[in-house]
Amino acid sequence: MREKFSSVTITPESAYTSIAGAKGKLDDNLLPFTHHPYHGKATKVHCEFVKLDEDKILVFPHYILLQAYFSKSQYVFQQLFKFGLQFDSIYDPSQSYLTNDGHAYILLKKWTHDIAAPEVARLAFDEVAAKAIRGLSENLSLQCVNNRPVSPKLKFPFEGETTLDVYGKWCPLASGRKVFIVYDILSCDSSYPFSSLEYFRDNPGDENPLNPSTQGENNKDTHLQGRPKPKVPEVGDVDMRPSSEPKNNIDELLVEGRAGTIFNDLTNKYIDKRRQKAHLDDSSPTTYQPFVGGLEGGNTGEGDTQGVSAPVDFRLPDSESENRFIFDHKICRLTLFQQVVNEIENLPRVKNIEYISINRAVTDCNSIFSQFPVTFTEGGRKSTWQYINYYKGFRQEGREKYRLRQALIARITLYTGHEITLIEVQRRVFKVNDGWVELDTTSLLLSTTYYAPSYTENQLSTLLERCSESRGTWEHIAAYNQSQSLSIKHPSNNTIYEGSYADRQIAIIEKNLEFSFA
Repeated sequence: MREKFSSVTITPESAYTSIAGAKGKLDDNLLPFTHHPYHGKATKVHCEFVKLDEDKILVFPHYILLQAYFSKSQYVFQQLFKFGLQFDSIYDPSQSYLTNDGHAYILLKKWTHDIAAPEVARLAFDEVAAKAIRGLSENLSLQCVNNRPVSPKLKFPFEGETTLDVYGKWCPLASGRKVFIVYDILSCDSSYPFSSLEYFRDNPGDENPLNPSTQGENNKDTHLQGRPKPKVPEVGDVDMRPSSEPKNNIDELLVEGRAGTIFNDLTNKYIDKRRQKAHLDDSSPTTYQPFVGGLEGGNTGEGDTQGVSAPVDFRLPDSESENRFIFDHKICRLTLFQQVVNEIENLPRVKNIEYISINRAVTDCNSIFSQFPVTFTEGGRKSTWQYINYYKGFRQEGREKYRLRQALIARITLYTGHEITLIEVQRRVFKVNDGWVELDTTSLLLSTTYYAPSYTENQLSTLLERCSESRGTWEHIAAYNQSQSLSIKHPSNNTIYEGSYADRQIAIIEKNLEFSFA
């Protein structure tokens, strides 16, 4: 049965994960075997239960979510199941970015299919989508280790309202409610995190492929030795004629297929492929290449023909400096953070504040600052995000070295029993003609517990390591079962000049805590 559901709300409050054999408040099966016996041998399959209203529930097996939202490319689909998933096997994070206007640019890896570009861009620029899929391989590994039935476990890759056109079956419950089990998602109106998308590839592509006849002339003297043909045993003449002619009615072989889930949000959005250069033609104009962040030095200045190293360029790429707020002086987010903490310390409910220093082996033991650890890409090269002074064209000369990015970790204890952890990250700053710009936009991490232990030093170290691996995106690791963790925004840059930055940041923190320090 085909149904269309409008204004379906996907939030942590309206959608939750359970198994196909889950029971409701009246101890009745939410997916009744009397009307849906097909899951009898698969009661441990993970499903997403979405509440439409008091009387109706939608049930989405997680296999269906994988099929609808993550199956455009076979290669991408396979990567999602790898333990310790690193998205840099799908796209290059250092050369992909989203502008303030919503224009997305993404560099796909060699084996990622073009058709998956919007899907990959959603993973790259939407934290909800990345978080939804990142735990897939970890959950499968835990199920295997603990000898539990193996079943994919994930979430919807978005939050908010959508319209879903689905195929499935209605099942009545004993309580008078109804459940709709979804077999296929035909279309979805959920929003993508970009207004337009241009995607590149790390292989050149064929913009102007050479004439096949020319290729033949160039290679006519080249003789490749193939495998020898198998020898036919000499047992007389071999009759190669079939006993009957095969059927040749092609119409009987044609079946109607569906391209996959239709995403209406992409219908009117500009999505275009940009090749980095014309095929084997250095004289043709090239498209802008996003900045190369995985190389650790220059070369002769021209790059090489194999695309292994990039041309040396000692000015900041336009993609990093354009459309950014220009400060008239060099600012430091860690200094601003200390001002915020000093203001909080004077508020009535605050009992104690301390700074926690992580990775003391690489820092001054008396310092209040923490440093991000050295992390590596999937290919074994050092990550570049961890360096505060890395940008395109930077080269180590003499005693000048890469410097590790720092962070400040403040632990705030309140008389109410709450313990709050705040982590601020140092940002790269760069001198431009009119002043200074920040090249990073990492959020402030806020974690809170209530009469429960806060993060241990090992957990804090893991937080910094995963943040570096994700190039500035926080992974919300729970310090304790009752703890909460979230990323929060900073005040507008204008508040720095107005002198209200600390007050506005405290107000944002209090809004997310849902109580006041005063």
